[in-house]
Amino acid sequence: MAVAEAAPTAATTGDEVLALPGESGVLELPRPRGISPLAMGLFVAGDFMLLAALVCALYGLRSEAFVWPPNGVTVGTYLPTMVALTIVMSAVSMQWAVWAIGRNDQRTCLAAVGFTIFMAFAILNAQWYLLAHLNHSVSSTAYVTFVYVLTGFHMLHVILAIVLLVVVLVRTFGGEFTQESHDTVNAAAIFWQFANVAGLVAYSVLFLHP
Repeated sequence: MAVAEAAPTAATTGDEVLALPGESGVLELPRPRGISPLAMGLFVAGDFMLLAALVCALYGLRSEAFVWPPNGVTVGTYLPTMVALTIVMSAVSMQWAVWAIGRNDQRTCLAAVGFTIFMAFAILNAQWYLLAHLNHSVSSTAYVTFVYVLTGFHMLHVILAIVLLVVVLVRTFGGEFTQESHDTVNAAAIFWQFANVAGLVAYSVLFLHP
């Protein structure tokens, strides 16, 4: 009596060995995460060390001064306080944009980024007005020098952030960002929040507790 040979299985066909049978259809691999947020985080870390060095230099000079701020130097706190409040509002609006795009709400993200850009221009305008009406030259005293340096440091970062935010605004308007792909929004948010930290640090050491 003839014995029927067993049909070759998928696990022993040819020279290949399959652990499990494959599923039908197209296999979708997970999208690799971008490196934009990581790169921005490293850049901000280096920038933070520069900010810390400036603050340490300020307090080093302050520790050697008999009177700080020097006599005859009058800098009001009303306008810097308004700038600080605007910074806080812009920080909230930028996180609102990140929250919105994380839920694939592009319209809300667009509105939040646009509001953040508006706040950024308001901050620049107020700080420019402050420096223009300071009535002291940059080299008059060490305190005034640091008012220019720390305020200028923040203004420079606000300008760079505006460029990034405009790019994010245009790309959001074009529908390029989705719930799964919005690394550029996260990177811009990291930079903007660092700019906010720099502004609040300058406000604290120069005006809130000089």
